[in-house]
Amino acid sequence: MADEIATVIATIKNAAGVILAVTENRNWIEVFFEGDLMHTQTVNLPSGTIYNIYIEEIPHKTTVYEYPRTMIFFTGPCDLEITREGDRVIVMGSAPRQDFV
Repeated sequence: MADEIATVIATIKNAAGVILAVTENRNWIEVFFEGDLMHTQTVNLPSGTIYNIYIEEIPHKTTVYEYPRTMIFFTGPCDLEITREGDRVIVMGSAPRQDFV
């Protein structure tokens, strides 16, 4: 596994949190955004594997565990990069970029 190269599977801007649901039958990460109406974006992972998911460099205020999913609310909006290396999935965060024109 040490020879495997990390692959970026998604980049997402201004996320408010994530919902993780990785079991034998459900392999996905749901990203949600703040606002009057909650909207989401789903990142599907290949089936047939149970993944170790790591949330890195993202300050969070609350984690809610309700089998078979975990919901993590971030302290503030965060840009995400989700990478996969074998059975490891890393959700890495950074403060949202402000692009000025």
